[in-house]
Amino acid sequence: MTLLTRGCPKLAAMAAILLPSSVAAFGGRCHSLQFITSIRTLSVLRGGSSSVTSDHQYLPISLPDTFKERAEDVHVALLSVLHASRVTCHLQPIGSSDIQTLSKKDASPVTVGDFASQAVALHTIHNTFGNSDMYIAEEGSDALRNDVELLEKVWGAVNHVHTGDLNSEKDLLKAIDYGQGIGEEDQSLVTKRRRVWALDPIDGTKGFLRGRFFGGQYCIALALIEDGEPVVSVLGCPNLPLPSTESTKAIPYGAWSENEVKNDAATGSSNGLFSSSRGCLFVAVRGGGCFEIPLHILEKYLLEQSSPESASAKLPWKRLHVTANDGTAKAKHEATFCLGVERGFSDPKGTVLKIAQVIHGPDALIVDDDGIQDIKNSIRMDGQGKYGLLARGDAEYFLRLPKDGYIDWIWDVAAGYSCLKEAGGKMSDVNGRAVDFSDIGKGRKAKLPDHVKGIFGSNGGMFHDALVNAYAEVN
Repeated sequence: MTLLTRGCPKLAAMAAILLPSSVAAFGGRCHSLQFITSIRTLSVLRGGSSSVTSDHQYLPISLPDTFKERAEDVHVALLSVLHASRVTCHLQPIGSSDIQTLSKKDASPVTVGDFASQAVALHTIHNTFGNSDMYIAEEGSDALRNDVELLEKVWGAVNHVHTGDLNSEKDLLKAIDYGQGIGEEDQSLVTKRRRVWALDPIDGTKGFLRGRFFGGQYCIALALIEDGEPVVSVLGCPNLPLPSTESTKAIPYGAWSENEVKNDAATGSSNGLFSSSRGCLFVAVRGGGCFEIPLHILEKYLLEQSSPESASAKLPWKRLHVTANDGTAKAKHEATFCLGVERGFSDPKGTVLKIAQVIHGPDALIVDDDGIQDIKNSIRMDGQGKYGLLARGDAEYFLRLPKDGYIDWIWDVAAGYSCLKEAGGKMSDVNGRAVDFSDIGKGRKAKLPDHVKGIFGSNGGMFHDALVNAYAEVN
């Protein structure tokens, strides 16, 4: 509970309302919700087998009409991210980092949740598309193969909420390693159109570790790249507040109110794994727009669909649009920055603060409670859920300026790129050039081009010009 209590008495008081201590190790609810996860019985029905076939039938899950040409890809992507969202929602600590972590070469943490999320997500996609598609994801299985205890924890977490056909620890390890570029070894299995699924199983692992009630943000980011262009993207954000709810105004962003904690503890398993006031899923299809739906509504919908005959309900998809970028809704100096929490990674030189002063003027900065300068009109959170906030008009500026020499991985960018673009926004490198995905997958390439020294996202128009011009000025 240290993270809850540190400098935040209100959250410390809320800790008394938490779920039983026996659940704290996983941080989630103490029930195992029976959830049918097989593509065969949900989004995609495969006559009598879960193996890949050409005989497709679809459960009539209601998708936006603009997605119809990508129905299969969207169904599978939705189900994949939903499964991963359920596993990570179950695993996210309540309010501290009481979960085993490893450190990668760049010192970023890896958790049980990263491995479990990647296993169920890639297993779901591979069950449908097999080796005809390529898969690129952040984690590999070596750490689990060398640590039996850690492997058992991941396997236990997956089994707690996932009742699909991952039948053994061997299957779990295999599913994780689909993300190492399967499909490229045997060119006879590669489709005519180069299709690459890029997955970040937990984007914002440090936010995941900050804890649910403290508003720790993370997301499952999945993109299908076809012929070098993202064509389907899904961002699953299990702890992101729904639009216009109380927690969207909280500091830190997304922190649970006392009432929300009480309601969550009271309703328990009756609401499924996701809270009724938070948990967002963003879905984008090239040329089809970007839409949002609450995770608890999608979960409930799928739980109730036991047969095609019963799947007649319409889902309340909301089409998203960025803030008008011609200055009619907001002036540039009124726009909100949406930035990462870890400034040492996303802005090690303090360039973002200088850019804010150029755009917002001399009063752009404040000094926070810790005595650190920050942008007055800003939201700080982890993960690609930031692109979702821009897409739905909650913010207008996103900047990611990592240290010299660091090049972003494809899974850190692709899903957010598509969601923002389809909502009417724009993403570019720091010089205003379009982000190039054309080499992704070739030779298992999983990083953006070397010339991409940082990422700017915005609602486009004069706002994006302001970012690029301000960057040029301060540099």
